[in-house]
Amino acid sequence: MGCMQSTEGVVHDQGGGASTSQGAVGGAASGSQVGISVPAVPGWDGRTISTLPMSVEIIIKIGWNGVDSSMDLVNSTIHAQNTAGAGYRLAAVFLPLDNHNKKRRGKPVDYKAVGFGTISTRVMCIFQADRQGAGQTLETMFLQAPMTVRQSATWSLEDMKVEGCEQLYGQLGQAGNTGFQLSCVVDEPNNRCSGFFSTQTSVHLVCQKPLGAQSPVPAYTIANIPIVIKHGWGGTTASMPLLASALTAFTTTGYKVASVYNPPSVTLKGFLSTETQCHIIMMKTPVNYYFAICDVPFFIKYGWRGSTVDHTQYLNIISAYAAQGWELGGLIDLPDVELDGFTSIKSTIKLIFQAPANEGGVGGNLI
Repeated sequence: MGCMQSTEGVVHDQGGGASTSQGAVGGAASGSQVGISVPAVPGWDGRTISTLPMSVEIIIKIGWNGVDSSMDLVNSTIHAQNTAGAGYRLAAVFLPLDNHNKKRRGKPVDYKAVGFGTISTRVMCIFQADRQGAGQTLETMFLQAPMTVRQSATWSLEDMKVEGCEQLYGQLGQAGNTGFQLSCVVDEPNNRCSGFFSTQTSVHLVCQKPLGAQSPVPAYTIANIPIVIKHGWGGTTASMPLLASALTAFTTTGYKVASVYNPPSVTLKGFLSTETQCHIIMMKTPVNYYFAICDVPFFIKYGWRGSTVDHTQYLNIISAYAAQGWELGGLIDLPDVELDGFTSIKSTIKLIFQAPANEGGVGGNLI
């Protein structure tokens, strides 16, 4: 599948360890941090969600036939002794991709060149202590499915369809039958030619459960939420106007967010308007859930041999919410772009937080 051995790359523990109610990533304050307003969870029992962000650097090779990569180092980080071994499940993976340059669309932007056709890219893995496991070791199951991206015969990069989602989600039943629950969907940064108008990439399902636990078979429903993209001379905007109402309908009827997946589909909707899809994977639960949506900007700075992403702001937001009992349900990298000087652009991450509605609470939106 890839060109990198599992020993290649680097793993960084952001901030020197897990954050709890005593502090956020990088030494920032927690829920009471200045400038971060965190809604109170009704009936909160005072338990915080310990958070552990880890940056993994992997090698990607770019050739005539596409892009080759390997998830070996990411996978080994997920089930390492200080993550799954200490009861931390994978909550989200942030691999920022280029969404404004059509020739580089879908390629990582947090990277540095390390050789001819070879880059080292940074993958941010965000772990959170399992709410039920109380530090118990987690078992991990990795599943993978190929996804085919078909481009229109007009060579338009604004009209691409994705095939393979049925096979991907069908594997959730395989994991569920053995008690594993979905923790995260990870889109691998590989893209290989598979035809004149098509490429193939890989998507991974990370499923976890407490070691030796006999868990009930989970039930999932996929909510397909459009991302509306509008292009202009000064940049590109992206919005999800149906997200809050869809989450309200599910979280008030006994569902929580298991993970999100943004397939690389694009549909032309107008002269300066396109649309892509975001799959919100909902899992049935015994109780309703509260949720809160937070849009956080991040900045990409371009240099001669690569570009860098500042991860500080969204990691501080996640820690502030976790300190008030909110778990991270999903992370969506919106395809918006705003120029921020000659060598920098601004984009947006949409964070979905959730917490159980204890004592028969109705759940729903708290922002």
